[in-house]
Amino acid sequence: MNIYKNDSSRNGSVLLSVLIITSLVFILVASIITRTNNALLITERHVARLKAKAAAESLIEYGAADLALRFSRQSSLPVDELHVGKNPLKIPESAKAFFADSDVIYDSLKLQAGNIPTGEWKLIHTDNPMNEFDSFRGRSVYSREINVYSAASVNISGQSSVSVYARERFEVRDAPLFTNAIFYNGILEINPGLDMDIAGPVHSNKDMYLAARSGASLNFYDKVSTAGSILHDEIIPVHIGGDVNLPTSLNPLVLKPMNSNSGILDSNASSWSEQAPSRWNGYVEDSILGAVTQNVVAFDDYVPDDPYTSVNEKNNAGYAIIEPLLPSDHPDRKNPSIRAQKMAYQAGLLIKLEPNGQLKAYTPKRTNPNDPRSDPQQDIFGDIIYDVVDLPPDVIGDPDDTYTSIQKNEPEYYDYQPASTETQIQWVKQGKKWKEVTVQLQIPAEIRGGFYDHRENKGIDTVALDVQRLKEYIDSKNNSSTGFNGTYDVDKNWNGVVYVEFPTSNDLSTIDNTQYAHGTSSGQNSYNIVPAVDPNIYTERALVIMDAKEIPEPPNTAVEGFSIATNAPAYVIGSFNADGIPHSQDSTTPDDNSEKPAAIFADALTLLSDSWDQNRKFSMEDGRNTIENKRPASSYLEIAAAIVTGTPNTIVDDAPFPTTDPNRPLSLGVVNLPRFLEYWGSARQVTIRGSLVSLFESEVRPDGAPTNFNNHYVPPKRDWGYNTLFQNGQFPPGNPVVRNYRRLNFEEITQTEYNAELAAIN
Repeated sequence: MNIYKNDSSRNGSVLLSVLIITSLVFILVASIITRTNNALLITERHVARLKAKAAAESLIEYGAADLALRFSRQSSLPVDELHVGKNPLKIPESAKAFFADSDVIYDSLKLQAGNIPTGEWKLIHTDNPMNEFDSFRGRSVYSREINVYSAASVNISGQSSVSVYARERFEVRDAPLFTNAIFYNGILEINPGLDMDIAGPVHSNKDMYLAARSGASLNFYDKVSTAGSILHDEIIPVHIGGDVNLPTSLNPLVLKPMNSNSGILDSNASSWSEQAPSRWNGYVEDSILGAVTQNVVAFDDYVPDDPYTSVNEKNNAGYAIIEPLLPSDHPDRKNPSIRAQKMAYQAGLLIKLEPNGQLKAYTPKRTNPNDPRSDPQQDIFGDIIYDVVDLPPDVIGDPDDTYTSIQKNEPEYYDYQPASTETQIQWVKQGKKWKEVTVQLQIPAEIRGGFYDHRENKGIDTVALDVQRLKEYIDSKNNSSTGFNGTYDVDKNWNGVVYVEFPTSNDLSTIDNTQYAHGTSSGQNSYNIVPAVDPNIYTERALVIMDAKEIPEPPNTAVEGFSIATNAPAYVIGSFNADGIPHSQDSTTPDDNSEKPAAIFADALTLLSDSWDQNRKFSMEDGRNTIENKRPASSYLEIAAAIVTGTPNTIVDDAPFPTTDPNRPLSLGVVNLPRFLEYWGSARQVTIRGSLVSLFESEVRPDGAPTNFNNHYVPPKRDWGYNTLFQNGQFPPGNPVVRNYRRLNFEEITQTEYNAELAAIN
């Protein structure tokens, strides 16, 4: 019994201990299970939050892409464009299928953008490492930042859903083309025979050929970029032995060469992507290094013809900027966004050559009659409504022989007088007596009306614009009978842009024969651009800009500066927007503090000296020695303006299907973007203080120069630079802009912030 009792007591103690230990284990296990379940719940919610964040971020990325598309098609959008009830961002239908098999609640998805604010000018600083690979580095841009909001929720089984609210800033940045010292929409060739220095950014949308002849150097003092390749070469090699130096730093300025003892470093080099960023510190970029195409807002990419195919692939989209406005029923009419970029659309004064040979002027009615910068009024077909302007008779038309005044309000027609013999009776003294004799006088051939363009081998009918006389009427705001006769209020109509429209066909479109019909795209191209003249006739029409040392600058008006544009070729006689007197750093620094920004837009641009009134008589003369004696240029020419014009492409020797004259194969590149017709020589200088823009292929002047081009001109010493007015953000009216975008500061925000900011928008 005692033994049993002792065993029973012992077993009870053991059982109690087991029960206690088991209870503790159960408690511990329960605790672990509870903590594990809580951890699993926390993990599940965290994963759900990540899913919701990813969904919200993807919505914002879609919204940014939608905004980029809208801004690429339209030059401007009203402040409330993106509001609910107008044209808000929309979640694509594809999102429903995309999120169908996920925990994302489709009905919870929200996407909205804020107001489109007024922008501000800012400089993309070169010394900020964040801007190292910015395509607008070192340039002034007009920046607008738009907030984009999104929301997304994710289901969790047995629990409340998880929601994320997000915000990102979408930056739209506009940079005028004139923030570049040189901008080429096509292939850029810079192959100087003498030393050439280029200050200011340089960009091309196609390949860039950089080379200097032996004994010369080509030096760049700012960023160089291309959406194609940078090649140390010429399209048609001649002899390239000089140095090409590109910047590695701007402050202090440090240049490093493309060619060195280790060989040439260009886009064709196998080590390009590794060595170029370190050699030039981001100041040199091609497509491999991230440079992208820069298009004028709403314009398509330029596509050159491939001369190795029988099909003409050309898309010369940039030409539309100087094309006339086409009526609503015309097959080549552009969409409203492109039309709004045209110089004809932007003009405050439109001058047209009419079928009767008269030049008539018009000004658009404005949506705000007191603001010449407001949009023009349009009829139900989208065509601009114009008022007729009585032009003073001495502003545009037929110039006198010295190019100092306008004689009548109509063109000066080409008039070639061939060499002839004239019989005259003269008295001669023989001994002490006078005797009457018959003599034969040789009258040399000469041009007496218009002039001959030797590069084009065509006579030119000219319309001359006297800028000085225009300035006198505009600056004095003369709306009396001695000026615009009550038809042009400078304060309400003048916006600094003048467009001279030449007919695009010789056909008459109305019963009373008062209007030219617009041409079609059956001319020298396969893109829907209207050719400016019939290419089969012997003569062409062109604009002559004369007496232009001073440009209009009326007091107390809304805009500063002057832009002259035409759909025809243009010729500038003498200095433009400059006094024609050399001064220190005149290729970059204005003559004085009163200089205003200016621009010239034309199919092709030729610079003529102050001596042209004498030289034009012999504009048909050929041969280097002959032109040196008969077409010598004056000593100095100064152009203070951006130049927007066309250029042909170089035709390579083996091209089987060229679209232009193979006997005139040379583009001649940047050094001949503005063309010449006189003998200049290195003793005479042309200064260009501005920005050189080749935005399109010439349509009126599609052919290049012949290989013997020095038989019709000899170039000057070139002193070409980038105008500090442009560098400081002062641009001429109507300047075209390129646009790019950045996404900034994606971040989560609280629901309270989200609701408050959306409430403030709508």
